[in-house]
Amino acid sequence: MMSFLVQYNKDWSFPRVIDIAKEIEYSALDPNVIGRVDSSELNTEYLFGMFSTFGQSQNTSLIGVPLNQTIVELIIQGNSMSVSLIVMFNWTVEIIPVQFNAMFSMTISQNLWKLKLRRCKVFNDVGKITQYDAQLVRSSWIFPLILPKLAPILAKELHMPDTTDPAILVTARAAYDICSAHAQYCTGTLRQYRSTESCMDFITNDIQFGDIYQAGQNTGICRYLHSAMLAERPQVHCPHIGPSGGDMCYNRPYSDEVLGKPFNSPFINIPGELTLEEAFALVYKD
Repeated sequence: MMSFLVQYNKDWSFPRVIDIAKEIEYSALDPNVIGRVDSSELNTEYLFGMFSTFGQSQNTSLIGVPLNQTIVELIIQGNSMSVSLIVMFNWTVEIIPVQFNAMFSMTISQNLWKLKLRRCKVFNDVGKITQYDAQLVRSSWIFPLILPKLAPILAKELHMPDTTDPAILVTARAAYDICSAHAQYCTGTLRQYRSTESCMDFITNDIQFGDIYQAGQNTGICRYLHSAMLAERPQVHCPHIGPSGGDMCYNRPYSDEVLGKPFNSPFINIPGELTLEEAFALVYKD
């Protein structure tokens, strides 16, 4: 497990993510890994491919790229690991810390991101991750910190007045990038919009750009993130940037998200392998 952490900390950094993205399937992931997205191929795209694209973009990216990370908390139990990471992200105008909390199960539990991120992972018998969960801590603080600093650069890049509202600049930057990627990769049966003009109109007027925590909803930021993955698998991601949002960028019922149980097993087991019902039965036993 510790060797996985050491390797992952090296791999999840720019420019190393460029090489990992080319592997298609990250070697540390079980082919059927369960996470915020499922399968090793999709997870490799989201964890590495997306940041590879943003890090190499000729335009100013609205998303930072990871540079390095520091483990601040670590718990290992059995085949699970829980980690809290501070990841330093390069946001072009500033390098900021982001916290990630993560849990991994191996066939492990880990936290990854200086945003602070907490992740949990589970490993299998051959040391590959079978399931993980991750939380980006204080995500709603990031854009208010970064976007005002990006605004002057975006205004110059987009040939718009310096006094333009940062929210308008961000939406415009996202729309140009999404719609140009659509024109390049989503052709033929993969086409989602009648024209670049209709794409621009939809992104700028029909949906909100949204915040980081809305990256899995019917928002511009969700489509912006997925536009970074079009080059490798347009047949998968073109629907995600279209009006419908495909199976990624749509509004999910709140209760489904809160009450849903996507994982096959708990990340952390109660001593003695007891279920919650059995553990509480012992507490309330006469």
